[in-house]
Amino acid sequence: MTESPFQGISQSGLSDAFAADEARKSRLILEARLLREQQQPEAAAAKFAEAAAIEEQLGEACTKQQLREESFVHYFSSASCWAQAGNFYEAIALCDLLLTEQDLPHSLRTRVEQYADTLRDRRAQWYGDLVDQLAESS
Repeated sequence: MTESPFQGISQSGLSDAFAADEARKSRLILEARLLREQQQPEAAAAKFAEAAAIEEQLGEACTKQQLREESFVHYFSSASCWAQAGNFYEAIALCDLLLTEQDLPHSLRTRVEQYADTLRDRRAQWYGDLVDQLAESS
């Protein structure tokens, strides 16, 4: 029986510390999701924000090692974590940064574009609601 060739994203040249950070980030995301399900949005947001920062660091490490596809995945995950932490600005900025990459795979580019558009819509809705609430309390 022959082994199938490796078809994932290369992590060649990445350290054990990278793997530990990746595991820590994954645990934080799982904890955040659990906290959100337990109706603890502030604690969940803090975990998502912590995971987002780690994802950015992982993306930077991949960029330095010239692991472009891996860096794209980490940056997009960071954007998602920032959004779930309530930081639409940072999430959209990361999406926009990804969209400037000429070698961003088409399927990921489409997902990033759609996600950024959704975030912009939700931010506009939130802003409109906030303005309405302020007007009502005046």
